Amino acid sequence: METMLVQGCCTQKFLVTAPVALQRKGYSDVGGVSRLRKHHSPLTGLSLVVRPVQAHDAKRRYGQSSIVASAVSTSAAPESAPAPPKQEADVRVQKITDDTIILRCCSLERLKFEIEYGLKRGTTDNSYIIKGGSQTALIDVPDQSFTEGFISSLKSTIDLKDIRYLIIGHISPKRIVSATALAEALPEGARPIEIYCSNPAAQQLKGALSPEILEKSYRINIVKGDECLDLGGGHKLQFHLTPTPRWPDSLCVYDPANQLLFTNKLFSAHTCRESGFDVEGWEEYVEDWRFFFECMLSPVPKQARAALEKLPIVAQFSVPSYSGRQGLGVLKADLQYVISSVLSALKLPIGTTALLSSGSAQGKDLVCAALCPLHGPVVRSSLTELVREYRVWTEKKLKEVEEATIAVIYASAYGNTAALAQAISRGITKVGVGIESVNAEICTGEELASIIKSCSGFVIGSPTLGGHMPTPVKDALGVILKDTDARSKPCGVFGSFGWSGEAIDEIEQFLKDGGFQFAFPAIRCKFKPTEATLQTCEESGTDLAQSVKKTILKQKRATGGPQYVVASNVEQAVGRVVGSLCVLTAKVGDAESAMLASWVSQASFVPPGITIAVAKDRAVEGLILTGSKFAISVLGQGKSGPVSKQLLKPFKPGENRLDGLTTKQAESGLYYLSDAIAWLECTVKSRIETGDHWVLYATVDSGKLEDAQTLTAVHQRKTGARY
Repeated sequence: METMLVQGCCTQKFLVTAPVALQRKGYSDVGGVSRLRKHHSPLTGLSLVVRPVQAHDAKRRYGQSSIVASAVSTSAAPESAPAPPKQEADVRVQKITDDTIILRCCSLERLKFEIEYGLKRGTTDNSYIIKGGSQTALIDVPDQSFTEGFISSLKSTIDLKDIRYLIIGHISPKRIVSATALAEALPEGARPIEIYCSNPAAQQLKGALSPEILEKSYRINIVKGDECLDLGGGHKLQFHLTPTPRWPDSLCVYDPANQLLFTNKLFSAHTCRESGFDVEGWEEYVEDWRFFFECMLSPVPKQARAALEKLPIVAQFSVPSYSGRQGLGVLKADLQYVISSVLSALKLPIGTTALLSSGSAQGKDLVCAALCPLHGPVVRSSLTELVREYRVWTEKKLKEVEEATIAVIYASAYGNTAALAQAISRGITKVGVGIESVNAEICTGEELASIIKSCSGFVIGSPTLGGHMPTPVKDALGVILKDTDARSKPCGVFGSFGWSGEAIDEIEQFLKDGGFQFAFPAIRCKFKPTEATLQTCEESGTDLAQSVKKTILKQKRATGGPQYVVASNVEQAVGRVVGSLCVLTAKVGDAESAMLASWVSQASFVPPGITIAVAKDRAVEGLILTGSKFAISVLGQGKSGPVSKQLLKPFKPGENRLDGLTTKQAESGLYYLSDAIAWLECTVKSRIETGDHWVLYATVDSGKLEDAQTLTAVHQRKTGARY
């Protein structure tokens, strides 16, 4: 572990204790400092700066690190420091079965500025209580934003001393705050709670929880494989380890008594509705589930497939399998299907259906009445569709990996650098290039060397430790620099920091000195990423992926591939379908973008609506999700030249695409072109995936005809194979 010296602007001294796990990682992060103030020291409201002392200091041999702080009280935190988390009080308690309860910590707002919250439909942070015949288990604790409301609701739902087990499917520094609060809320004399979790989660807990809590309140048990925990009453909980680079601690739990599978991050969605179940059906939630998958699991399709293979999910009432059956066995399967169809239509309680279908399991099948994820609704009505589509989405991403991959290598202290990595990954996947997501903290040098050897490009991200990169990133960079072939591959550098950010400069300089070629400028994020930062990351990932695709195309041509392809009759015919030449502009928070659009047409009279096709790799795509607003500037004949020239040129990530064009601002805050012959303000109502494009249907909220004399500019094409 590292010893750290905290310095401020006066001579008052304090001795405080830092979490061992954070010191072991060696991170300097303002978010971390704020938590140290809150939970480990009397320094609340102090202005702090962190720098490291030598790692070989003698104190590193013990279970805690000393921090010497010189500080001065201030009336407010520094302007650039992030505000304390807002406490959410809306915690809803619902029964899933007679002995299983969900505590839904609800937020109707975007909880974090991370890419997976982009739909802005709120979220839920779910915990579950299972009351067995003799023991009670709590599954997961929420983010610190919900700590107070969660503990209060938990106390009113169950006597805390009755909680025998705490099963942690995923842990993070923010969830450790809730775990600490739970320990502090236990009544005097209560027996310690037995924690069951994966080894990575155990290491975090042991490093972050105080020795007093570990001695008095918790006993940690590491799940090493497919183990069981018997709560009595048939609740023999089965554990399934499902790690990914982003969630190396991921653990799923199956309860055969009620046929409930607690899936952690898998099958999650960031949405908050009145019901805790997907009663509205597949169409209502599919975009939420798909968006979460695209942001969080499409960058790791190999691990996603491995997780799905470990969870052979079979819906309670589904088409029977005839594998290995013959004669009477086939008739029994058919009879079972008829009975299942009738029972499914009756919408019986989960406990009842679990009892009726208890004999339907075959082999290692996990017969599921519902999926209980960490975020979003309990999945019952759409279980079959969601599991099927997860497999389809995963296989599609695996096919992309076969053509080309980009390695996204990072380490993260409090999730900020990981959020940047996720946004870059989303930009890469939009182009149809595969990703190898690499958490430098858990990846060995041999594994990383193999990944670098096989990938077509890479990015590397790091937080800053006392003016330098932490050891895991330094080791990863060493592996990259040793690979002479890696110099010919496009790359990028990114990172977040609390104060200085030298680690990003160090990595960039090492790669420059090594002769590496950068696909985009280094991304530096101070504190938490904003929408504009995430947009820049996404565009950077897209630029890198497009660079990789161009390189592959050149290699194919160099090996005798066709230099030019004559358009087919169909492509020539499709090219004669024309549309209005327009400019689409969108703005979300501090992120904004624009594109030249020619596939625009009216779609409805009442309400007035339009359709517009947007390529998946467009920079603006992430700003025009369902529910978002955008503006359309209709260009006139003879007036489109300067606009087209401006918008068709290459742009750096985050660069203002309207720079040099005269614009006006509508009341909504959206921009439109001053010399447009007409403009519209629209709201996206739905998005349809159509190959390499999204087709948006949007209703028109307002608009104006500015020039009634000039005709609309139209984009004439010779082929339907390109713009």
